[in-house]
Amino acid sequence: MDDNKNKDSRASSAPGLAPISDTQIPTAVVNGQPGQPSLAQTGEKLSRPYSRWRTFFIVLGVLQAAGVALFLIVMLWAIQQARSGASGTEFIALILYVTLVPLVAFIALVNLIGLPFYIAKEKPQGRARVMSMLSLLLSLGLFLFGAYGAYQMYSVPKKMTEQSREKSIASDQKFANDNAKPEITKAEAITLLKSCQLKGFYYTSQNKPEVQGSVTFPSAEASSTGVVLVNIDGKPYRIRIADRLIAELVPIARESQKTCSQLQFWHDGTYEQFKNGSWYFNTTIVNTMQSGKTKDEALKLMKDCKVDYFVGYTADINAAKDESTRLWLAKAEKSTTGVEISDTSDKTYVFASKTMTAELQDTARTYRTSCYATKKLYLTIDDMIETEYPIGTWKKVKL
Repeated sequence: MDDNKNKDSRASSAPGLAPISDTQIPTAVVNGQPGQPSLAQTGEKLSRPYSRWRTFFIVLGVLQAAGVALFLIVMLWAIQQARSGASGTEFIALILYVTLVPLVAFIALVNLIGLPFYIAKEKPQGRARVMSMLSLLLSLGLFLFGAYGAYQMYSVPKKMTEQSREKSIASDQKFANDNAKPEITKAEAITLLKSCQLKGFYYTSQNKPEVQGSVTFPSAEASSTGVVLVNIDGKPYRIRIADRLIAELVPIARESQKTCSQLQFWHDGTYEQFKNGSWYFNTTIVNTMQSGKTKDEALKLMKDCKVDYFVGYTADINAAKDESTRLWLAKAEKSTTGVEISDTSDKTYVFASKTMTAELQDTARTYRTSCYATKKLYLTIDDMIETEYPIGTWKKVKL
């Protein structure tokens, strides 16, 4: 037993040796000496919580993804609405580009600046490192997209403004070139009227110069020919005539107005209005087109299938439905022949007095049958119109 104690004593006193504790197991050598990390240090590495910066960048990544998802969802919805015919969807895209895109781009910029420092300091491994790199790539793409959107918001309106200005200058120059010689002859004016090339005919008191853009048109009264033409887009658009040509040109223009549906008259500062087959100026019919035709001439027009409506009355002229019809019937009643013809741009009317209505309506029905294949002649008597329904059967219908 003494020998065993001596052995233990020698072992404990041997130079460079120390007794080994049951609670310490050397796992590493530090400065030539075996070392053992403390349990507190080991637990810290195994269960270290997320740092505040790591949480911050996770939140930034979630905000980026949410912004992209919201942008795509709203844009797809707007596209569907536009395809279905809804209006105003272009403003939705504009709102997104003004609000959401700059916000996502700013978040991406913060991510691009801060995330590399976080990676360098914390040195994340495994999945955390992969997610960090993906976040960097996404941030780079979003920042470039936002920067491009901001550039578009700045440059596109500026470019469009410049293009609009250049287009306006070119348009003004073309207009000036097209109207370098605005005065035309009376014969040229008549040709334009008869060929339905004009949309406007200005007369009465055209004694002031007219300024459009960089072009000053002379007054019709002061022009050498009495006719001033305005061209639009290189084509004749309207003429102004001097008062001395009214008696000669207005009747020709009126005849042209029957077939030229776009020819509109302007005089005394007001356009004439087309209503119920006639042109009105201050509630008065101005293209009366009184025919002075006889009963036989009216019958010939119906026989030749050139009449659309035979209009008459049997008792009270006020039974006619509209004012225009009553005016025409009154003219027929006052005329010597009892008949008036209105030949508009697309319809021909025979208006008959009370006497002529009784005398001609049965004959008109006979001609209607013979003209069926060429023109449908309708009879309007008082407030009733004879209409065809079904085909081949004529009935009276209250207007």
